[in-house]
Amino acid sequence: MDITQIDTRIGTKSKYEFSRGNTLPLTGMPFAMNYLSVQTNHDHSWWFDPDEHTFAGLRLTHQPSPWIGDFQHLLFKLKTRNITNNHELDDYDPQTSIFRPDLLVINNISQQIKIMTTVCKFGGAIKAYNYTDQPLSLIIQAEKLSALKKQVDGSYTFKINNFSACEDPNFSMWVAIKAKSLTYQQTNSEDEQSDLIFNLASEDELLFASSFISAEQAQYNLSLLHSFDQIQQQAVAAWQKIFNKIQIADHHPALVKTFYENLYRSFLYPMQFYETDAKGNELHYSTTLKKVMPGKMYTNIGFWDVYRTSFPLYSLICPQKYAEFLASFYQSYLETGYLPRWLSPDERGMMPGTMLDVIIADAAVKGIALDKVPLYLKAMIKGAETSSKDSKYGREGLEEYKNLGYVSANYPESVNKTLDYAYSDWAISVIAKIVGQTETAAHYAQRSLNYRNLFNPQTGLMMPKDDQGNWVTDFDNLDWGKGFTEGSAWQNSFNVYQDIPGLIKLYGGTNEFIQKLTELVNQAPIYNVGSYGQVIHEMREMSAQPLGQLAISNQPSFHLPYLFALAGKPHYTELLVKQIMKSFGINDYPGDEDNGSMSSWYVWSSLGLYPEAAGKGSYVFGIPAFDQVELNLEDNKKLTFITQDNDFSKQFVASRKFNDQKCGNTITHAQLVKGGSLKVKLSVLPE
Repeated sequence: MDITQIDTRIGTKSKYEFSRGNTLPLTGMPFAMNYLSVQTNHDHSWWFDPDEHTFAGLRLTHQPSPWIGDFQHLLFKLKTRNITNNHELDDYDPQTSIFRPDLLVINNISQQIKIMTTVCKFGGAIKAYNYTDQPLSLIIQAEKLSALKKQVDGSYTFKINNFSACEDPNFSMWVAIKAKSLTYQQTNSEDEQSDLIFNLASEDELLFASSFISAEQAQYNLSLLHSFDQIQQQAVAAWQKIFNKIQIADHHPALVKTFYENLYRSFLYPMQFYETDAKGNELHYSTTLKKVMPGKMYTNIGFWDVYRTSFPLYSLICPQKYAEFLASFYQSYLETGYLPRWLSPDERGMMPGTMLDVIIADAAVKGIALDKVPLYLKAMIKGAETSSKDSKYGREGLEEYKNLGYVSANYPESVNKTLDYAYSDWAISVIAKIVGQTETAAHYAQRSLNYRNLFNPQTGLMMPKDDQGNWVTDFDNLDWGKGFTEGSAWQNSFNVYQDIPGLIKLYGGTNEFIQKLTELVNQAPIYNVGSYGQVIHEMREMSAQPLGQLAISNQPSFHLPYLFALAGKPHYTELLVKQIMKSFGINDYPGDEDNGSMSSWYVWSSLGLYPEAAGKGSYVFGIPAFDQVELNLEDNKKLTFITQDNDFSKQFVASRKFNDQKCGNTITHAQLVKGGSLKVKLSVLPE
């Protein structure tokens, strides 16, 4: 697939009350430091709507999610008239505009300007074609914009100090800009101002670069940029390198395009948060220590969202990048004392659990970053044993968890916290076993069974307990919140990724387990607002899908369709996955896409397999979507997926062979990375 065929607007038709992805149309390179996007309104977080014809400007953004917010953002505005009313919205035509990963082309009808932009890792280029006889003005607009300075080479630098949340109130971004015709219209000032206004000739190329380190570093970053074409070629090459890893031959071109649009979204986050100086040193600004530090850093990532799908995908497609991410997250541990949970730009403390633990374990069992495992293990144990006075860090309710074997209803999301902590304990046992610490491995393997303490055999679901060991008395399995995260007991009770056989035993056997899963899917998609006290968008999104309580719109339900296969009913999984894939429309997701996590779910499910559990190094089979897929892996290995009788009417797998050998319901990562051929034949009815 040619990257220039991708439309970045998939999932952007969202609002506070209902998400169709809550994505942004981002132009830039994979895992970049900056992205450019179109801003259509002045909403604080939902500032782009694909159907709006209004145009506020090109937004330099670092927003990973509307629920997290943006930091160090600005607007590039190009105008030929009304330059004093800079908050006025212009009109543009979204139908004739181009939204691609490497290129944005906007026809500003109000100003009679055609705007083109392209972006690399840390900067980009903007070019405008002025169709009027009025002079062209470049307006840079941001909150807390200051320190404008003209450099000896004719470029300009300035500083921005705005963010949604950060440990350092003085955390800033410096921006350097240059163009042959660029001149400043106002007197230089050190005071904070809302706008900078420049003169710019039509068709002149404005080059810009940013830095979180200094004005000098921004100038150096700018010196590496030479032309619009150079920057665009870099962006195209970076995306094509990823796209060329997966080559698809299929008779449904629309589905192939949807696949690659999801692949694009899978490689946007985490975002780069480090720079390389003129001497080749890699540096980043630590907002926790409030100073420049050596080494790489990545940010804008929530591990609770991505551990199930995104990082397992990186382990197969770009394992070296995976190792680089881990090293940077360990650097965050060195600076804060805890492994991060949700970075943007520093610890936000969102969502339960310390799920980086299982991402580390998944890397280790796949042979990634093994030399760093002893260091990572110490960091994981620190989070498992040491409570933080700041709830953003580590495990909230940890002392209860250690003493009672669960987190009580004294803490919000107590059931999810307990299940996540048990999963992380299991991940620690996996790492400890790898490095030969058998006693440590045994201790955390035993503690990982704490999930059993909240299973109520009377309801067949997980339930909150008080700190005296009693079940809460006001339990309703349709209540959202009240111990659960963004869902009820139905969506969250099966989050025992590390020990599905043990969970099945709690139900009394496979038949009872499958019966409960079937009950989950076959009931009405209704809910009670519970402790949320109001209808939240996740509730609406679950009810919009005809899948009962299987809220594929949110991460805790991602694995639910595949539990049938793990319990010996693969045809149930095949039927469900085939239906769910249809909910990923041409323009929509069934819920928040969240940092590539839902896109990665689609990628995995299209291939016909899914990560069984991060840290296990194995995959459970589903049903493939394409006639033939070829994955180009490390060490020149190739993995080919071939699907016979591939048609929408055929919703079941009749046979499956890997390298001409019959397969069970799972396959290991070690088998896949050696390369080979997976052949699947589909059928109308189960055989």
